[in-house]
Amino acid sequence: MPTEAAELVFDEATKVYPGRDGAAVDHLSLTVPAGEICVLVGPSGGGKTTALKLVNRLIPLTSGFIRIDGRAIGDYDVTELRRSIGYVIQQVGLFPHMTIADNVATVPRLLGWPKGRIRERTAELLELVGLEQEYADRCQ
Repeated sequence: MPTEAAELVFDEATKVYPGRDGAAVDHLSLTVPAGEICVLVGPSGGGKTTALKLVNRLIPLTSGFIRIDGRAIGDYDVTELRRSIGYVIQQVGLFPHMTIADNVATVPRLLGWPKGRIRERTAELLELVGLEQEYADRCQ
């Protein structure tokens, strides 16, 4: 399991939900180089959340592949896979009773990181995405 930044590759990734016309994600091919930030932007129903749910195996691929550092996501233990991925889903993916910093720190806490390391990494990630430190203690 990668512990640092990793390349993410969607290779003709497709998700078709039974009983629906068309694909929610249709032959998505995209490479996100290691260490890069990627933002999926598009209209409601465009497949953004579905694509993210495919990466962490919350839903299965219909066809195609998704790889992290060249390794298919299906080859990872699902719990380890999910704990190794960092992404944010708008509103519904956040814990509304927790601060922004606490939301960011959820997985490191699950992994048993020391509090100081969690605090440092949370500050680093907030800075990385351009959020001022003053936002860390705000709730959703």
